[in-house]
Amino acid sequence: MGYTAKLKTYLIRFDEGHEFHGAEARLSGVSYGEWEQMTGNDGGDGDNTASASVRRFFEHLLSWNLRDEQGRAIPATFEAARDLDHDLVGAFNNAWIQTLIGVHDADPLPDSSPSGEPSLVESVPTEALSPSLAS
Repeated sequence: MGYTAKLKTYLIRFDEGHEFHGAEARLSGVSYGEWEQMTGNDGGDGDNTASASVRRFFEHLLSWNLRDEQGRAIPATFEAARDLDHDLVGAFNNAWIQTLIGVHDADPLPDSSPSGEPSLVESVPTEALSPSLAS
C-alpha cells in the first residue's frame, strides 16, 4: 500500500487587529514543477511581476468568504477581484506566498521561541584547555 500524493490546501486568515481580519481564502498548493517556474529555479524569469504573481494566486484560489457592501458573495475569480481594494488582493497574495514558503505573518513563532536571542550554548562560559588536555 503506497502513499497517495496530493497537493496541500491552505487556509489564509489574518490575525485579530490586522486590517483584513475576518477575511479568509482557501487555496491549493503548487506542484514542485510549478514552484520551480514561479521562483525561476527552472532557468526562467519566475513570477517577476505583481501581475504574474496575482494571476497565479487566482489560478489556485478555491474559495473565500468575501461579500460586497450589499452582503452578496463575491465570486472567487480574477474578474470579480478587479472591483476589490488592491490592498486586500495584495494581502491575500502575499500571505499565500508566505504560507507556501513557511513564513506567513499570521503564523508567528511560538511563545517558547527565543525570538532571535543567542542560544544557551553560546552563553556558556568556556576557557582554554589546559596544556595536558590540548595535546
